[in-house]
Amino acid sequence: MPAEAPGKGGPLPFPSAFIRQLTGRDEVLVSSRDGSGVGSVRMWFAVVPPGYVFLLTPAHTIKAGRWRDDPWVRLRIPGTRASQEGVVIPVSWKEAAADADLLTDRFAMAGATTAEGLRWMLDDGSRLLLRAGLRSGSERVDRVHAADGA
Repeated sequence: MPAEAPGKGGPLPFPSAFIRQLTGRDEVLVSSRDGSGVGSVRMWFAVVPPGYVFLLTPAHTIKAGRWRDDPWVRLRIPGTRASQEGVVIPVSWKEAAADADLLTDRFAMAGATTAEGLRWMLDDGSRLLLRAGLRSGSERVDRVHAADGA
């Protein structure tokens, strides 16, 4: 995946205004792109301080393949115009372990009911955990609107 490595130009946290709008929500619309266009799907997510959005998906999905080729994403809050563009990078169990309680709470319905279960999913390659944030070097905030659609 041509994404930037954490700590070496990896993604930056999303703006706090966008993160606040995710509070109390269960799903986000996630867009990805490939040579034929842009596709969007609803996904469960986890917000991990200081402002990253984590996504968990089966490794064999179309969106996972798109992210391997192009790490660009657009996150949009369903029913609103609130959106934010960024990039995703894959996260290993070693990187995710510190946030295991938060991640298993948010991704329990996806089968990650325990830290050991999440570790197994990531280590065996059946699932892909991704950290979404702003593209490094960009202070740009894209289309962050009020969550009420204003």
